[in-house]
Amino acid sequence: MRTIAIIPARGGSKRIPGKNVKEFEGQPIIAYSIRAALGAGCFDEVMVSTDSEEIAAVARRYGASVPFLRSEKTSDDYATTADVIREVLDRYAALGENFDALCCIYATAPFVMPFRLREGMRILESGEREGAFTCVEYSYPVQRGLEIHPDGRIAMRWPEYAGARSQDLQKTYHDAGQFYFSTVEAFLREGSLWGSNTAPIVLSELDVQDLDTETDWRLAEMKFRLTGFPERLEAAGFELKSYTLCPDLQLLEALAERNREEVRRFMINREPICIEDHLDFCRSLKFRREKVYYLILAGGRVAGSVNFEWIAGSTLERGIWITRDFRRQGIAGKLLPEVYAELHRRLGVKKIFTEVMTGNEASNALERKLGARLVATRKDMNEYELDLG
Repeated sequence: MRTIAIIPARGGSKRIPGKNVKEFEGQPIIAYSIRAALGAGCFDEVMVSTDSEEIAAVARRYGASVPFLRSEKTSDDYATTADVIREVLDRYAALGENFDALCCIYATAPFVMPFRLREGMRILESGEREGAFTCVEYSYPVQRGLEIHPDGRIAMRWPEYAGARSQDLQKTYHDAGQFYFSTVEAFLREGSLWGSNTAPIVLSELDVQDLDTETDWRLAEMKFRLTGFPERLEAAGFELKSYTLCPDLQLLEALAERNREEVRRFMINREPICIEDHLDFCRSLKFRREKVYYLILAGGRVAGSVNFEWIAGSTLERGIWITRDFRRQGIAGKLLPEVYAELHRRLGVKKIFTEVMTGNEASNALERKLGARLVATRKDMNEYELDLG
C-alpha cells in the first residue's frame, strides 16, 4: 500500500504568529510531526504542503519533501484541509506519482508518536477499515452539560441524566487533532478524512492539547515535559543519566565499549558505529520523545547503557548492555526491576518488550529471571514480554 504523509502548514496564523515554525521545547514545532512521520517508517513520501518559503525551508531541513508550494486557491482563509489534500494528490499525480493511502498530520502536533502512526497504518492494511484518526474521551460526561437560557437561567441540557451515575453514562469522544489516515479511494469518494468506515485511535488527555492561544502553548509545553522520560534515575546503587545530559567524553567512552566485538555480537545492530554518527544520534535524542538512552554510571564510570522506546500505548521496548569491567556481577538483574517500577509509576508503563538472540544465553537467562515470558521466536531472535501490572 503506497502511502503519503501530508503535513499542511500555511504561513498565515492570526492568533499565534508563525505558529507552524514557532519554537516548541527547543525546535520548530513542525519538526515533531516531520520526525515522527519519518521515524514511523511506514510512508513512501513525507511532504509538507505550504505557501511559505520560510516553512518550506524549515521542512526541508528536517527531512520532509516540499516539491511545490500551494496555489493561491488553497492558501486563503476559506480553503479546507480536504482542499489541500486534494491538491497535493493531483499535483503528485501530474508528476507521475500516485498513492493508495494518505495520512494528514497536523504541523502543530508535538505529541504524535511514530508507533501511533504505525498503528494507523496497520488499521488500513488490515482491510477492515478505510480510515483511522486520533480521538480523546471527554473528561466530563457530556450528558451532564449545561446551557444558559436567553433569560439568564442555567439548566441541564439533558435533565433526564441528572440522577445517573457517571460510570453508567456512555463515553463520548472528540477529535484529538493529531493525524488522519484514509485510503485515497475513500477520501475521494466521501470528500472527507472522516469517512463512514473509520476506526478510532484513542489517546490520553495528557497527549492532547489544542494550540490556538499562547496559554494553550504553555500548557502543551508543561504536558510535554510531564509525559517525557525522566532525564535521571537511580537504581540498585547506580545512576542512570540520559545521553542528552552526558558530556561527549562520557558518550565516547560508552561508544568504545559498545563497539567491542564481544558486546555488539549479540546486538540487533552488530556493526561498529563511527564517532560522528554516534554523537549526532545522541544530540538528536533531545527531540525524540518516543525513546530514551541512559548511561549506567557507577561513581562516574560507565558501567553500561539501557534504552527504552514506546512501541504501543503502554508498552516499552528495552535494550541493555554492560561494559566489560562490570559484567558477571548481576547488575542488569538488580537494576532493571527498580527502573521498571519507576517507569510504571511515572509514565504508566504496563509492559516491557525485549528481543534477544537465541544464542545469547546470559540475556535469555536474564529475561527469565525478570519474569518475562517468551512469546515468539523469529529466525535467530527470541521475543519476550513482561507485564508490570
